[in-house]
Amino acid sequence: MLRILPLKQSAFCLVRSASYRQLCHRTFTHSAPCLKKPFDFNKRSTSTNAKHVIELLTTKKDVHWVQRNLKTKLRKFSSNPNILRKSKNLGIPAKLFKQISEKFVNEATLGNIPRITATQLFSSFTENDDHHSIDKALESAFFIFAEPFIPKDKVEKFHSLRSISDIRFPSEWFPDARQMKRQIILHVGPTNSGKTYQALKRLENAESGIYCGPLRLLAHEIFEKMNENGVACNLLTGEERREVAPFAPLTSSTVEMASLNRTMDVAVIDEIQMIADPDRGWAWTQALLGLKAKEIHLCGEASAVPLVKKICETLDEEVIVNEYQRLTPFTINPQTLNNDLSKIQKGDCVVAFSRREIFEYKEKIERQTGLRCAVAYGALPPETRALQAKAFNDPESGFDVLVASDAVGMGLNLNIRRIVFSTVQKYDGSDFTYISIPQLKQIAGRAGRFNTAYDKGEVTTLKERDLFYVNQAVAAPTIPLEMAGLQPTVDILELFALQLPKEKFSGLLQKFEDLASLNGDYFLCNFRDQKMIADRLEHIKLPLKDRYQFVTAPVSIRTDSSMEMIESLAEKFSKSETCTLNDVIQLPSVAPKSATQLAELESSHKNIMLYMWLSLRYPDVFTTTQDFSNTIKTRCEVMIDDVLKSTSFEKTKKKGTSMQVQRHRKKQLQKKELKQH
Repeated sequence: MLRILPLKQSAFCLVRSASYRQLCHRTFTHSAPCLKKPFDFNKRSTSTNAKHVIELLTTKKDVHWVQRNLKTKLRKFSSNPNILRKSKNLGIPAKLFKQISEKFVNEATLGNIPRITATQLFSSFTENDDHHSIDKALESAFFIFAEPFIPKDKVEKFHSLRSISDIRFPSEWFPDARQMKRQIILHVGPTNSGKTYQALKRLENAESGIYCGPLRLLAHEIFEKMNENGVACNLLTGEERREVAPFAPLTSSTVEMASLNRTMDVAVIDEIQMIADPDRGWAWTQALLGLKAKEIHLCGEASAVPLVKKICETLDEEVIVNEYQRLTPFTINPQTLNNDLSKIQKGDCVVAFSRREIFEYKEKIERQTGLRCAVAYGALPPETRALQAKAFNDPESGFDVLVASDAVGMGLNLNIRRIVFSTVQKYDGSDFTYISIPQLKQIAGRAGRFNTAYDKGEVTTLKERDLFYVNQAVAAPTIPLEMAGLQPTVDILELFALQLPKEKFSGLLQKFEDLASLNGDYFLCNFRDQKMIADRLEHIKLPLKDRYQFVTAPVSIRTDSSMEMIESLAEKFSKSETCTLNDVIQLPSVAPKSATQLAELESSHKNIMLYMWLSLRYPDVFTTTQDFSNTIKTRCEVMIDDVLKSTSFEKTKKKGTSMQVQRHRKKQLQKKELKQH
């Protein structure tokens, strides 16, 4: 069954079996259309499908719409598994829940529950509210209604869990920042508009300040730039701390490591739209709410402006918005490459969305054109991506083409003449989805760069069927973000754990997710990875604070070696057994010869970074010095870069891999569904 859910204004989302909660957790890449097959974006069918969907979703909501939805939800309330699970977590057993919920439904149907009538709900609706707002109102009203019916021996626990998981007012977590009169300055615009440059100039001239970036690569870049310009600047990332002077006026850090204890003149928070990222958004929210700076400069996309204004209004803080335009134009070429890779030219960046496809395109382009290709993708160490970007930018290097994933959209300075989308669909772990409009715009914006040979950029597609979506996405209006991410502090989780002493740690995280109360400006960031790591470490004895530290470590949960590494290091920590980097990492003496061996080297780099992350927090156990760890890390990065520059990995021929089988099945399903349409 196709479920259609309204998002902000004319934005729309077509998904199969997707909950509103899942959609909310797609906010960064997702605060825009995310279209799944079988809707095929080609010249014949796409415009018709898109027009039909927009017509469906722009239907005006009125009190009758609210009444219909309220009636439906009340009818199903007593069998709602989410409410039942949350009630159980609060100490209300299933039998008692059934009795209380039936009474609640009867009273709500008669209009006897405060704030739960169609008229009252509609009067509090904003233009962004939908049926999910009714769910939240019903849930809140139910737990207030349920309290008098709960047995006395369970009431205290009920109160405690409800109180501890109430995170509706996160600004109160930072009382020192609330004592200041801060000025918030937004610098917003598309890629290549100079927005970050202006904020950094202000930081450079400040008496004290901090840069908060999304990537350690960017933190390194600002650290080096400031020191080259004669301004003393320290570095602080999750894996590394460098002090050029004990009392340096500036610090360049990753956003998660931003110091909230130091009072300063200027703070710069880069890529502010990531405040809505489902996994990391909490770090941007924490920086925005908690930094003790007189001026806070936020750089990023215009989509973040309404949300930042809304949050700052509750803080009674002034917001100034500076808008920037692209310094170099780019155009969409109506002539695609018609799937002919021999048309790839010097200065092109071919965008693909899987590691396998990137190496396939690299091999084919080099064979068909004679042009050598640099590569950039998410699994590569950021430092290696930077080396590959440097080779691509250097006209004398011999690397004239870049084949890259969406990693090209952030953190790399690239001289690109033309962006060529090999596809506009990406596998999200369960299905192939159209990449979001903000993501596509960010990638397309890499075409052309100010003060380079390519002052005018061009965008096109490899296949003609994808051009329509690119045109529509680039022309689409900015879709405002609606919610900022939150994550409970370790102190909150400690209090929560005291109420559930027998609960395993992944269960604590799940229960907190279920019970958390938030206001409409915030959502709870994803605990998926942390819960998987927690289950892996459950058998190891660790104090709660240390367990929380380990489950939030930078672990690739999809990589066996990474999960084995965190388990091994946690065991050593629990036994107070010292561990050096050489104890757990052995780099190969011979360069990789295959894509599989290269992937193993990439995994080794992730494990080096994990060790460095833990050694910064527990130097008495993980004893290898930062300088020696950096030497091993750099050796690994250079080895990966050398392999990429000297080798083309051809497609590995396997009979019926699971991915190939899945793709074949999806194609067959599409053909069948398109015939039915």
